[in-house]
Amino acid sequence: MSWMHYLPAPFLRAVSGMPPHLRRQITELRFRLEKPFSVTAGGRNLFPDTEGRMTDQKNALRVSRLQLDDLLARLTEGSLYAFEDCMASGYIPLENGCRAGIAGDMATTPGGLVFREITSVNLRISRFLPEFARPLTEILKESLPRGVLVISPPAGGKTTFLRSAAYLLATGSKPYRVGIADERCELFLPAGLCDRITGCPKWKAVELLTRTMSPEYLICDELGAGEEVPLLAAQNTGVKLIASVHGSSLEEAARRSCVKALLEGGVFSLCAVLKQNFRVEIFPAGEVLAWS
Repeated sequence: MSWMHYLPAPFLRAVSGMPPHLRRQITELRFRLEKPFSVTAGGRNLFPDTEGRMTDQKNALRVSRLQLDDLLARLTEGSLYAFEDCMASGYIPLENGCRAGIAGDMATTPGGLVFREITSVNLRISRFLPEFARPLTEILKESLPRGVLVISPPAGGKTTFLRSAAYLLATGSKPYRVGIADERCELFLPAGLCDRITGCPKWKAVELLTRTMSPEYLICDELGAGEEVPLLAAQNTGVKLIASVHGSSLEEAARRSCVKALLEGGVFSLCAVLKQNFRVEIFPAGEVLAWS
């Protein structure tokens, strides 16, 4: 597990001591200053002790200032300054699609928002499940609909699903050209006909990919307000968009103004709703539009 080298020694020992079946299910590791170290695995928040035995918050391994600073130095390769732009947006990009979210005390400076003190780090572990999006890509390869809206709650597997969709579309006996607008450096792929732009706003990456790389599919994560205009423009070039949005239901997703605009603009013809245990249900996009 390549992400384990980021862990300071006490946490590496705790994670290494966890039962193997739990360690394989880890999706997040949370470090909160002077509070218990917690691990999210199998949909549960767990509290390991110094030897990796599951316990309660009172007896769990705790996070000191020195340990949190050591973790941040490992995550930034010893240079917080090199990551200050990303950190101002609340994250540190890591290798192989992993990411560390950060929280703490911020201040406004002439150069913008900066963290005065970081008190929480959430190390999010990327997972590559190549077959996760197979039910969707089989439909795409047979009927070639316009685009797909992927819906799930936070930490519900959207990025893992998009990574699978990109891989399945960009590989195989009939691969497609796939452009990835990867604003937060999470959609790392090991193979395939993929062109990826990282570290810039999605709308700009979409514009650049559409104009310069002629993708057949364009993939981006977590749609937000104001991003519908460049995505509608990309639709006019014929590229098919696969994009995700936070939502626990079709109804909740339909309330978002950017989603409604894209649906009304004909960008999406299918919606993929992610369920527990890596299941996916696929609906016509009209069912989402009916809720808006």
